[in-house]
Amino acid sequence: MKAKTYTVLLPLILGIMGSGCEGLQQMLDVKKPTASLKGFRFGDITLKSATLLFDVEVTNPYPVALPLLDMNYAIASGANPLLSGKADIQSTIPAGDKKVISLPATVGYIDLAKAFMGIKPGSKIPYKADLGLSVDTPGLGVLTLPLKKTGELAVPEIPKVDELDWKKILLDKTG
Repeated sequence: MKAKTYTVLLPLILGIMGSGCEGLQQMLDVKKPTASLKGFRFGDITLKSATLLFDVEVTNPYPVALPLLDMNYAIASGANPLLSGKADIQSTIPAGDKKVISLPATVGYIDLAKAFMGIKPGSKIPYKADLGLSVDTPGLGVLTLPLKKTGELAVPEIPKVDELDWKKILLDKTG
């Protein structure tokens, strides 16, 4: 009696375990979003701050929009750290889409001046950028996608001011 029970139950148990392992494998193969840093550049520069624009390609494998939350960044030139910080991002990647977006990070002028002290405007410097892009995934929760890139950054030149024609300015105001 015991032998008959084992011969019936053993294939049944192995079948359940086999399908369970396959189901478990499918659960572990959950697709995750991917991101790659295409480069970065200077955006708007004011007397108080400068905006760095990180061009990031994000792939959303989900059937729903993928919210981007924030980004940590650290930029170095050789062994010298230049800039680091965190930028809040309020953007989304549409469902099932791949898109290159410019993620802005505002840096105070004092920090920017310290970072680029001794570097001639208009020159190119080697850089290494390490970023962490946080996304809110369905089912997996918040994930941080690591991004790395090396390259050269063109340091913006200081805008030139042409000589002013004071006579013309004074005549235009008086009338």
